[in-house]
Amino acid sequence: MYTFTDNMCAQCLWYMAGVENAWIRYDVVSKWHIINDKQNDPILREFKNDFHMDLFLKCCEDAKRCCERMLTLDEREDTDNGQRCPAKWDGWMCWDSAMSGTTSRSICPDMSHSMLGYMPTECSKELSSKHCRSNGTWTSIWNPIDPNNSLRGLYEQEFTDYITCSTPGATERLRETHTAIAIFFISLIFSIIGATVFIVYKLYTKLRVQIHLNFLLSLILTCLFSILFYFLVREKHYKLQSMIDENPYWCKALVVLHKGARLANFCWMLNEGYYLHHLIVAAFREESRTLYYYLFGWGAPVLIMVPYVIVHSMGEYDNSCWTKSMLYPELLYNVLPLICIVLNAILLANVVRVLMTKLRASPDHFKAGLRASIVLLPIFGIQYTFYVVPIDPFESCGTGVYVARYVQIVIEALQGAIVTTIFCFLNAEVHLHMKRTFRKWFPKTISMNTDEQELEKTALK
Repeated sequence: MYTFTDNMCAQCLWYMAGVENAWIRYDVVSKWHIINDKQNDPILREFKNDFHMDLFLKCCEDAKRCCERMLTLDEREDTDNGQRCPAKWDGWMCWDSAMSGTTSRSICPDMSHSMLGYMPTECSKELSSKHCRSNGTWTSIWNPIDPNNSLRGLYEQEFTDYITCSTPGATERLRETHTAIAIFFISLIFSIIGATVFIVYKLYTKLRVQIHLNFLLSLILTCLFSILFYFLVREKHYKLQSMIDENPYWCKALVVLHKGARLANFCWMLNEGYYLHHLIVAAFREESRTLYYYLFGWGAPVLIMVPYVIVHSMGEYDNSCWTKSMLYPELLYNVLPLICIVLNAILLANVVRVLMTKLRASPDHFKAGLRASIVLLPIFGIQYTFYVVPIDPFESCGTGVYVARYVQIVIEALQGAIVTTIFCFLNAEVHLHMKRTFRKWFPKTISMNTDEQELEKTALK
C-alpha cells in the first residue's frame, strides 16, 4: 500500500505534466504514478533537463515534510467547529490551517517557477495566496471535465493563486515604476513652465535661448512619453494585465515615440554642451549656424529610428511590443546616446580646465571651479555615465544595489526639473522680466515694497 507521501509526490508529477519544455513525452504521466526508484525510474528519464527533474524531486521532499508537519499540528486546529480551514498539501506546497474568512500568503514554491525554466533569486520571489472561506473550506473553482467537450460537465477543485509567481520581482518593479512616474511628472511640470516662460517673454530670438527651448521641448517629450510608457505598458505588465504578448500597433508606436524622444534628449544635451563650450573656450571663433543645431537635435533621432523601426518590423523581432532587446541590431539605438555622453564628457573637461585657468587668480578658484562643474553636470548629461553599468537588484539582493537602482531612476527622471531650474528659474534675465510683469500687475504692492526697502537702506546709512 502506498503512503500519503507517495501519493502527494505523484501529484507533484501530475501538476507538472503540462509544463512546456519540461518533458520529452508526458503522455506517460499518470496522476497517481508512484516513483519507487528515484534514480532509475523511467518517468524521470522523460525529463528534458536536470532543472525540471530536480524541481520535481524537491517537490516530493516538500510533500514528505508537509505530511510530517501535519502530523505534529494541534488536532484542535482542524476540528474547531468549521471555523478553520484544514492544513493542506495542494500539489505544489504546504498550507497551514487558517481561520475562516482569511487569506494565507506564502513565498512562491520552486515548482511554480517551472514554466520560467530558471530559479529566481530569493528577493525576487513573489507571494502565492490561498483563501479560506467563511464556512471553513478553501476556495475552489469549477473546471471542465473535458476541455474539448463542455457537455461533459464541470468538477470542483481547490484553488491556490500562483499567478503572481509567473513574474518574479513584479512587486519591486511596480514600486520602481510608480517612483519613476511621480518624478517624471514633476520634471514635466517644471519643463513646461520653463518653456512657457521663454515663449511668453519672447526670449527665443537669441540662439542661446533657442537651444535651451528645444532642449526643454525634448525633455517635455521624454517625460510625457516615459509617463505613458510606464503607465500603459510597464505597470500593466507587472500587474499581470499586460498586452505585450498581443503586440498591438499603438503599443509599438508608443515604444518608438518613447525611444525617439530619449534620443532627441541626448542630441540636444550635446548641442547644449557644444554651444557652452564654444562660448567659454572658443568665443572668438565663428558661431555655427542655427540650422546645424536643429538638424542634429531633431534629424539625428529620426535617422536612427527609421532603420530601427524597419528592423523591428521584421518577423523575427516583431513581437513583445518591441520591448525586448534585439541584441546586435539594438546597437542602432544604443550607439548615439553613448557617443553624445562621451563627447559631452570631453567638452565638459575642457570647459572646466578653461574655467579653472581663468579663475586661478582668485583665492577661492578651486571652490568656484567645483561649483561650476557641479552646475554643468546635468546640462552636459554626465550623470548618465551612471547607466553604463546595468544594475539588477535581484542578482545580488543587496541593499546597496537597491539604493543604486533608485539613484539611477531619480537621475534620469529628475533631469527636466534640474535643467529648468538652472536655465530658467536661476536666470537673471528671466528674473528681470518677471519683476517687470509683477510691477505691471501689482504696481501698488511693488511700489510699497520698494519704498520700504529704500527706507531700510536710508536707516542703515
